[in-house]
Amino acid sequence: MARGTRAVQVATAIWLVMAATNAAEAQSRAVSRPNLIYADGPVAVDVNGSTFVNHGLQGVGRISASTRDFLGDTLGSFSSLAIDLTSWRRNGAGYSGTLYTLPDRGYNDPSGGLFSDYAGRLNRFTLTFVPEPGANLPQATASQRQITLTPNGGIVLADANGQRFSGLDPSTGTTVQLGRVLPSAATGPSAGRISLDAEGLARRLDGSFYVSDEYGPNIYYFNARGQLQGMLGIPDAFRPVTNGQLNFNSLTPPDTGRRNNQGFEALSLTPDGRSLVTILQSATLQDSGPGQQQRANTRILVYDVSTNPTPSAPVRGYALQLPIYRDNGDGGAPNRTAAQSEMLALNDTQFLVLSRDANGLGTGNTTPIVFKSVLLVDIGGATNLAGTAFDGTTPIAPGGVLRSDIRPAQSTELVNLLNPVELGRFGMNLNTNPATRTTLSEKVEAMGLVPVLSELAPNDYFLLIGNDNDFLTRQGVVNGEAYDAGIENDSIILAYRLTLPTYVDPYSLSVMKRTAPIVLQGLGGATLGYAASAIQGVQDHLSALRRGTGLAGPWSQAGGVWVGGSFLFADQPRNGGLPLDRTILQGSAGVDLPLDGPWRAGVAVGGGSGSLNRPGGFRQEHSAFTVSGYAGYYDPDFYVQGIVGGAPDIALDRIARPAAYGLTASARTAASALALDVEAGRPFRIGDFGLTPFVGLTHLAGRVDGFTETGAAGNNVAYRGLNVFQTTTRLGAELAFYGFGDVIPSLRVAYNLATGPQGSNGFARLASVQNVLAGASIPVAFLRDDFVSVGAGLQGSLTEQLGWRVDYLASVGTRAGVGHGVTVGLRYQW
Repeated sequence: MARGTRAVQVATAIWLVMAATNAAEAQSRAVSRPNLIYADGPVAVDVNGSTFVNHGLQGVGRISASTRDFLGDTLGSFSSLAIDLTSWRRNGAGYSGTLYTLPDRGYNDPSGGLFSDYAGRLNRFTLTFVPEPGANLPQATASQRQITLTPNGGIVLADANGQRFSGLDPSTGTTVQLGRVLPSAATGPSAGRISLDAEGLARRLDGSFYVSDEYGPNIYYFNARGQLQGMLGIPDAFRPVTNGQLNFNSLTPPDTGRRNNQGFEALSLTPDGRSLVTILQSATLQDSGPGQQQRANTRILVYDVSTNPTPSAPVRGYALQLPIYRDNGDGGAPNRTAAQSEMLALNDTQFLVLSRDANGLGTGNTTPIVFKSVLLVDIGGATNLAGTAFDGTTPIAPGGVLRSDIRPAQSTELVNLLNPVELGRFGMNLNTNPATRTTLSEKVEAMGLVPVLSELAPNDYFLLIGNDNDFLTRQGVVNGEAYDAGIENDSIILAYRLTLPTYVDPYSLSVMKRTAPIVLQGLGGATLGYAASAIQGVQDHLSALRRGTGLAGPWSQAGGVWVGGSFLFADQPRNGGLPLDRTILQGSAGVDLPLDGPWRAGVAVGGGSGSLNRPGGFRQEHSAFTVSGYAGYYDPDFYVQGIVGGAPDIALDRIARPAAYGLTASARTAASALALDVEAGRPFRIGDFGLTPFVGLTHLAGRVDGFTETGAAGNNVAYRGLNVFQTTTRLGAELAFYGFGDVIPSLRVAYNLATGPQGSNGFARLASVQNVLAGASIPVAFLRDDFVSVGAGLQGSLTEQLGWRVDYLASVGTRAGVGHGVTVGLRYQW
């Protein structure tokens, strides 16, 4: 009894400690005074064994608030942005690319009931950027000159009926499209059109994209032309319900679900494109308390979009605790939540999250700016809430306090925007009393990552941070109607340089997965090619030797030495279907001796070199020497022979791969190979003809050493060693004609059965990245199909002791074409 009681006491104590630990961890960061930093140099943080570095502000760009977009409306700036990574290039000291930006619902004043029937759209820009890290510029709008944005059209969003989306508040109105109840203005010319308050943008490499909105909140999926393809399923926990009914308005708070104007503010695809991640701007109503600082426990949702771009439910969900702050920064108790405004997925568990206060240029008040930071969020150890009662209206944070049995995501500050030293270098400030045109904007809401493309710093990226200017200009136009917002709030982009060791660049990863198999195929094919060359010269010599037994002369009656050479082009039987152009020039020499009776044995050495090219910028050069030994039994009515050979040192040089961002990766490595060949046949003499049916087997094996590329910065790929094997069996016949004296023409035909294996598996990873998502298993195909080999030859004698041969061999019916080659040889016997 005492022992059991003691066990209960210990278990209770452990539970209390764990609960207390969770409760202690489940605390939002509290900021009472302006969170200023004055660092004028790199700032590093360590997270889970990796060091992340903020190297500081590198440049700023500015677009006038009065700029018009491609539809003639005032340019709404950046609720979100996305770089077309395929367009990003480094040009000397500068960079260029195509930028897509997402405006929200148009000019509005909810307190006055003013909303715009603003068509949803993406704006497109040509972006150029010349970093200026040592700048010391005056307080003037002209100082924000490092980034230039040139409007270049855009994409209009269209719903399932081909209608434009509308920025109007839906009030109590709804519409139904694709089987879903969606927000829509109940009356007027926009009735039936989907109301959209766009906030998040996630763009796929194929040009299709996702947009999240706040009214629903919803996540819409569009093709590259902006046509709606579908919507993701949203858990009931987030859907705004009033008196038991869906109510999507943005003015009157619902009973449960998302807060007004606090929907899915952030959206990002993981680098492998398999998951879509979204974050609610702040806590749901049921996860909040009465104070503004009690809405800090927001939610992260993760959807699996690997096979279905519009899944019906998330597969993972987590709690994220946002910072809380004192709105006037006077040191008092926090009374606000620093809601998040944007996110970027670094990998499948770590995200950059932009958390901010509501102070700065655009608010119209003199309250100091207190908090605007980019957080590094890690969900690796957090509690998965998906598929539980929390997908419904069961709160994860009753009264705004996170439940003790829920472990939230880890969060660390990585970039603090409130650095007056850095901002001052580029002519900007944090002044709000009064604010100036160069004061940091209230709503920093957009982020994008592009690589620095430095071989010396492969994990360095530029983080682009843009503001949402709320269409605030004194010369505004929406749908042809002019307005005066009473302030000029320009669109701004700030560029920070970061070292991100765990970030998996999606474009680099995609290009790696597409190009690494071709590199490995070429290397493996060359390795097997040299394995084959170790026995090919011997095979040709022995074939000629056997055919010579049909003459009365002493062609194969004594010992001898021989030399041979071959030129092989498009060695297609081993290319696995890839259109590779391979050339090999090789030679061999040997000596063989008669043994007892019909037995013979010999040794040979050889060497060769060649190259491989493929359209698109792939290239390899290779060279090797080979050794082999052989023996056989040669009776007039039967023969059997065996060859063992190999290439102990294959040099694989000048390997070139087209990498991402217009770069070329280079490398060199080495390989080794072994080969075994056996063949048996039964010669028949029919008049002047000799017919020899035969069977044979060839086994090739090779090992390509692991290596790492250079020249492509964060694109460089590290390859693990590759083992390659190939076995073929053959059944055929050889016909020789002895009616031309000592000149013997011959024809050889064989069916070659690919008995396996048909490929191998390699492994490649982005060399500098510290994350498992940066690696991939790479299938490497080799001989996939059976093929027919056809050969024709001539041989003869120059003297009684000196013979010659010329052969042509083609492989027909391979997956990608015909491989062919020419061999020549001489034999001197004594």
